[in-house]
Amino acid sequence: MGKKAYLAFMLLLVIAVSILIMVLPTFSTKNISRISSSKGINLPLILNDEKEIKLLFFGYSGCINICTPRLQAINELYSSLDEETRKRVGVEFLDISVPEEITLPAEFASSFNKEFKGIYLSQETLRAYTKEFKVFFSPSLINKIEFDHTSNLYLVKKSKNKKEIRFIYSSYPYDFKQIKLDIKELLDE
Repeated sequence: MGKKAYLAFMLLLVIAVSILIMVLPTFSTKNISRISSSKGINLPLILNDEKEIKLLFFGYSGCINICTPRLQAINELYSSLDEETRKRVGVEFLDISVPEEITLPAEFASSFNKEFKGIYLSQETLRAYTKEFKVFFSPSLINKIEFDHTSNLYLVKKSKNKKEIRFIYSSYPYDFKQIKLDIKELLDE
């Protein structure tokens, strides 16, 4: 293993341990791929519409290795929901990159499903979101035009002017059956 590869590995190991230390006290876990939470959030933009449930994914437009397969999977999940459920559930793709073209995240997200919303956030808002959701991202050590980033899927519920992160799905491929059960449970509350 070369010196650069070793340093990159050690950096990723330190980051992973740091994230675990930050996240574990905040959430209770049933298993490693599905984290249950009731963490309230108070941020603008999320759930701006009438949707009761949002599936949120942080990434960047044009990300081939992580975002593309996950957004394809989220589309498969979303498309498998019945029409009434889709009216109550939305999907937002939050772009972590520096805005070059404001419409790019919207175009990227809607290329997977016309109902998906893609959003750039200001640097200040992006910092608030990534802190609130415990999202890590940084320029790639290997390719400077790419980002290394957390690839969790977040299920957020809105009720009575309150928003909460209710579930975080951290493993891929996603457990569609479990996510659909979680959505149904939240919509029935």
